[in-house]
Amino acid sequence: MKANLNLFQKLVIIIGLLFLGLNSCKDKATEKDPEPALPTENGKIYVANEHAGSISVIDAATNKVRKTININPGTSTELMAHNVQVAPDGRTVWVTGVPMDHTTDEKLVIIDALADTVIYRKTMPMHLHMAHVVLDPESKFAYVTATDAGLVLQVNAQTYHTSKVYSLPATHQPHGLRYHKGKLYVANMEGKSISEIDVVSGQVTEIPVGGMAVQTAVSPDGKYIFASLFDTKEVVRYSLQTQALTRIPLPSTAQGPIQLYPTPDSKKLFVCDQGVLLNRPASDKVFVLDIEKATITNIIKVGQAAHGVVVSKSGKTAYATNTNSNTVSVIDVNSEKVIAIVPVGFTPNGISFWFETGGMP
Repeated sequence: MKANLNLFQKLVIIIGLLFLGLNSCKDKATEKDPEPALPTENGKIYVANEHAGSISVIDAATNKVRKTININPGTSTELMAHNVQVAPDGRTVWVTGVPMDHTTDEKLVIIDALADTVIYRKTMPMHLHMAHVVLDPESKFAYVTATDAGLVLQVNAQTYHTSKVYSLPATHQPHGLRYHKGKLYVANMEGKSISEIDVVSGQVTEIPVGGMAVQTAVSPDGKYIFASLFDTKEVVRYSLQTQALTRIPLPSTAQGPIQLYPTPDSKKLFVCDQGVLLNRPASDKVFVLDIEKATITNIIKVGQAAHGVVVSKSGKTAYATNTNSNTVSVIDVNSEKVIAIVPVGFTPNGISFWFETGGMP
């Protein structure tokens, strides 16, 4: 009887321990912070792999490369893919192709956004050194900067004919540009200015910025123009209403900003800090800028030599190209954290976002 009692006691103790263990596990699971929900996206991200002469097409839902498009005819790799831009109507994707040795004709390459195949290669003169391309909201015209020639070219998006040429001083070296309400805002590296070009009249207004302007951005609410200044490690904010210019110094760790892109709500500006040029080391940072306060609010660590950046249509996700890492960093806009790293082609540079009915400007 005594042995049975001991066995019963043992069973009670074992059951009690199991019960406490289950409760303990339950409590720990309850106390653990829930994992943040990852943003769900629909669309595609186009990445210009400069030295590979190709475009990587990333599926936004899976963050995986679904196709690689060679911008060269056949198996040739003569052309470098520097910049890429989805047309606002979502039908085409435009790429600036520059020969690696700069001794043959340049090509403006047009891709069908539904089939993801090249549909036209427009031959351009040598020594233009095409840099960036943008389109107007109706996708009627594309605008291309020719850095070495000091020109901006207007190309008919239906016929692919060059319809206008806007001349800037030969020493300006125009690079990045954006379109806003009938005007182009062009970043001039050597001119250390933003050129405001009226696309109808051709009138050019110079906005001095005091540094090597590489790219511009327009806040979606139409209040501000931004420019990245590589040499001075700054971003400048220009008010379209008051013409006031605000200088925003980047953190002391900055090595030189390149591309920058606002969120659709005009609250944040993502700034890629590349470095590399002017004998500087490569940077691995994307800065987050509060647009209204004109201050840097966060630093996001990405891959080496962060160059291009775009924000999705939903505003949930930002994508940054890492030139020296051959990757794209996927950033959750809300938490400002990297949520995925996507391997792409060699030296990814420009980047653009496609959604079912259009493309991000």
